Amino acid sequence: MRISEQWLREWVHVEADIEAIGEQLTMAGLEVDAMEPAAPDLTGVVIGEVTACEAHPDADKLRVCQVDIGSAREQIVCGAPNVAAGVRVPVATVGSRLPSGMKIKAAKLRGVASNGMLCSAAELGLSNDAGGLWLLPSDAPVGEALAEYLNTPDTIVEVDLTPNRGDCLSMRGIAREVAVAFGANFADTEAPAPAGDDGIAAPEVVIEADDLCAAYAVRPVANVDPRAGSPVWMREYLRRAGIRSINLAVDIGNYVMLDIGQPMHAFDAAKLVGDIRVRRAEAGESITTLDGQDVDLLADTLVIADDQGPVAIAGMIGGQRTAVDEHTRNVLFEAACFTPAAVAGQGRRYKIHTDSLHRFERGVDPALHRRALNRASALLMELGGGVCGAVTTVAGQPVWAEERRIELRATQLARLLGQPIPSDFIETALRGLGASCERVAEQTWVVVPPSWRYDLSIEADLVEEVARVYGYDRLIAEAGGIALPPARVGGTLLEATTPGEVLRQRGYHEAITYSFVEPALHAELTGDAPALALDNPISDQMIEMRRTLWAGLLGAWAHNSRRQQSRVRLYEQGLRFRPEETAENGLAQIDTVAGLIAGAAAPAHWDVAGREVDFFDARGDVEALFARCGRVPQFQAASHPALHPGRSARIHVDGRAVGWIGQLSPNFARRYKGQSLPYLFELDRVALDASEVVRYETPSDQPRVARDLALVVPEQVAVGDLLSVVNDLNEPLIQSVDVFDVFRGPELEAGCKSVALSLIFQDKTSTLNDDTVDLIITSVTDALRARCSARLRGE
Repeated sequence: MRISEQWLREWVHVEADIEAIGEQLTMAGLEVDAMEPAAPDLTGVVIGEVTACEAHPDADKLRVCQVDIGSAREQIVCGAPNVAAGVRVPVATVGSRLPSGMKIKAAKLRGVASNGMLCSAAELGLSNDAGGLWLLPSDAPVGEALAEYLNTPDTIVEVDLTPNRGDCLSMRGIAREVAVAFGANFADTEAPAPAGDDGIAAPEVVIEADDLCAAYAVRPVANVDPRAGSPVWMREYLRRAGIRSINLAVDIGNYVMLDIGQPMHAFDAAKLVGDIRVRRAEAGESITTLDGQDVDLLADTLVIADDQGPVAIAGMIGGQRTAVDEHTRNVLFEAACFTPAAVAGQGRRYKIHTDSLHRFERGVDPALHRRALNRASALLMELGGGVCGAVTTVAGQPVWAEERRIELRATQLARLLGQPIPSDFIETALRGLGASCERVAEQTWVVVPPSWRYDLSIEADLVEEVARVYGYDRLIAEAGGIALPPARVGGTLLEATTPGEVLRQRGYHEAITYSFVEPALHAELTGDAPALALDNPISDQMIEMRRTLWAGLLGAWAHNSRRQQSRVRLYEQGLRFRPEETAENGLAQIDTVAGLIAGAAAPAHWDVAGREVDFFDARGDVEALFARCGRVPQFQAASHPALHPGRSARIHVDGRAVGWIGQLSPNFARRYKGQSLPYLFELDRVALDASEVVRYETPSDQPRVARDLALVVPEQVAVGDLLSVVNDLNEPLIQSVDVFDVFRGPELEAGCKSVALSLIFQDKTSTLNDDTVDLIITSVTDALRARCSARLRGE
């Protein structure tokens, strides 16, 4: 929200300078982002009248102008296409300096003397319009300094408002906050309404979607002079607020919106056909908006329609068919109260954002529409002539089904703020903000929030308001205590560790990266799998919603690696997005944990031989994640477009694929030139939830028995398959099974390899004997022989 100091002081009178006002606004929660002059230095720029204009003798596009600047008549050569005798324009006199830094000097242009410069608004830093000279009104006083004419000694305050403070999207709302902050009088007086002529008819208004429209009001103004333009003061206020001047009726609507906070729209009444209906759009309807965009309307969109169809998208933008133009003589002003639910999300859906929509999404005062119509019609009568008709108002369902009555207790306020606040201050603060405040007990009030405060609904909201006005800097800062409940017996391991905590304990650092990725990298990582492209990407590197978290992790790794970080461990927890017709909005959002390791396997140490990370380092980290939740993952060799052939695997849990692991493919070597390719893993977060509660068990005090099996198996049998066979037996006496050797050589028959397994046996209550262990060994070897064609070496 851009606030003009001049405009603000028309609403509230305080002695403080603008810096103090900005500081108080920030302390009240309305953060001031910037302060800047309303206009650049215009010293030496005056209003001049072109009295004569002749062609340049040696240049077709130049004109030699005689210009009256009040104190003198100067000859100025100008190349603007709209220069002509009789126009009044800004003139930069000799010796002045333009905002661009150009100093105006007496010169000759193609041999003709030129003493000054006729200026466009862009050259003066007041607009982006550089299409020609800035043509001032015909009554602009010749010779007067432009800065004085525009009343530019002003400061623009840029305020960053939170979404709940839609009431501050107006000078009236900001002035109320300033008045409360400085204890100034805020007289929110309404100007007398212009008398209405019942002979000027307005269309009948019907609200069909009364759940989305609390009120809709119109007022006609007939016989307006179509040649009447917006006065300079109004165009300047709009410019300082960041709004372009269009024509008188539209400018008045924008001015009233900025002044008191009620969005408005002006129709050309002669172009409306029949009644006005506030309804939902019908299938197949469309509208051409004021900015020339053809919009196909969806059935749940709230529209304003006449007998020929939609004339505006409610709360957002009007249509071209009924737009006010240079021929309009009869204007119909509209002011309404659409509920936030009626417009929420429509801007993103149609890719349209307007000042009106910005306000309706946050909630507009339901009691403001009549005041806005009276103000706008009075201004149009004053500046453009014409006669007003009567105000027609139709009510829908009220914004609040019943009056909001909130109990505020001084004891609760003191508890939340950490100190008591005087009762008189509480009442003064709330009433200053527009609320009614009735004391019902010694330390209790019933507060009715004002109609413009959509964000006040519970007691804590009122406490926050009192704290804002009192001043956060005045609250006492002290350490608070908290009562800790006793620890529960029988808690699970998951309560103490999260996947992130497991990885941090193993040397990882958490990364948080964008959900938007570069299409080329994305295609390399996913193998051209379909991805959702953004309509309005932040940059060319952030066009698609990520299908894998690896895209962000690789960028973070490359950034660190290029800065001599030789050992990188990164993980990220977040969503990846997969187009899917059956998912909500056609997009499945999958909670994911991903990791990346690169560089040295361990920090450099004199007693440890250095080596690079490998597949099994990454696998160990994945197994640690699953050990936390009592699951054992299986790794099956598989190919992935982003991973190294022969160094990648699909991760399965309970027979279900839940992720991938492997080294980055050599195809990426050119992209990450000079860097050793990292190892990656990615897991569905749901797979890391506990399969069963993990509880403490007393370790067995019985001796352990170790047995080794040397097996000969076909070369194509994966070692992991051997381990799976043993684990699938679910033999309670087998505590662990590990591989400690894999051998290939001429001593073995062709196409075979030797795998040595180490098995540990232990009972909880008794000492194992050889017969018991031998029986289990027999069942293990039989299962391996049946499922993996394994035999004991030496058989």
